[in-house]
Amino acid sequence: MLNKNTRQQIFNIFRQKKIKWLAVCLAIAICVYFFRPVASLEETDILIPAGFDKIPSGLTITSFSPKNIEVRVRGPKSAIKDIGNLKLLYSADLSNVSTGLNSIPVNLEHVGFPKKISIIDVNPALLDVVADIEIYKKVSVEVFYTGEPASNFFISDALAKPSSLILRGPEKLLHPIEKVLTKSIDINGASKSFKKEITFDLPENIDIVFPSGVIHAEIFLKEKFATKRFSNISVKGKNTKYSYSITPPAINIEIKGPVNIIEKLKAKEEINVYVDLKGLKPGIYVRRAAITLPVKTTLSGVEPEIFSVKIVQ
Repeated sequence: MLNKNTRQQIFNIFRQKKIKWLAVCLAIAICVYFFRPVASLEETDILIPAGFDKIPSGLTITSFSPKNIEVRVRGPKSAIKDIGNLKLLYSADLSNVSTGLNSIPVNLEHVGFPKKISIIDVNPALLDVVADIEIYKKVSVEVFYTGEPASNFFISDALAKPSSLILRGPEKLLHPIEKVLTKSIDINGASKSFKKEITFDLPENIDIVFPSGVIHAEIFLKEKFATKRFSNISVKGKNTKYSYSITPPAINIEIKGPVNIIEKLKAKEEINVYVDLKGLKPGIYVRRAAITLPVKTTLSGVEPEIFSVKIVQ
């Protein structure tokens, strides 16, 4: 049986070991408590659209790049997961830019990141901004069309209403422009004049200041006309009971009209030439011939113009 002193020594040894183990466990617990958040942090890359504001009066921006900023961030897993749902936007302050190329430092202080998110890296660190003097200029409008109208028609005119625009844009780009073209208008197969709302092919960074409303193009079409000569058409008498003779007995005429009518015109069937003898008694008379023509045609030449008519019983 152990004596009292021996038991006391064993108890002291056990107590010392227990204290050491407690100290080790406490240290481990402290480490877990303080370093657990660090161990749970995550990193990710996000793209933030870049824009700008506060442009000095009288200047305009002709180039701004890049359009997106790549940002590497760190934060708790839950915050990293939610950051993709945030509509973040970076707006660069251009109040100090001047004409030419400017390098603007990227400052993300006002982007609105969650408090638990920290920024590790930003790419690029500078934005390239090109500024130019802003000017206004009045230019004419030219209607641009493609295709061919119906075979018997042609474009007689193409007008824009209004016929001019006031444009706003950078001096280097706008100064050389004297006129602008409308977007292409298809006239293929058209057989009558028409009006169409139009838009323009304008260079980037150039805006229309006036007019502010709708602009129209008017395409005017006309029929193609042709002239055709018909020879030796017989001249007849009309409205008489007497015998008669007409000298010369035939006439030559020239007719003008739409191509589709002139090309199909047959003299014997559609052209009637006669001298009206109504009320004339036997004798010799000088008369002009009456000529009836198809609709939409006109007489452009006649030979001879005067005929001698002899009436006998």
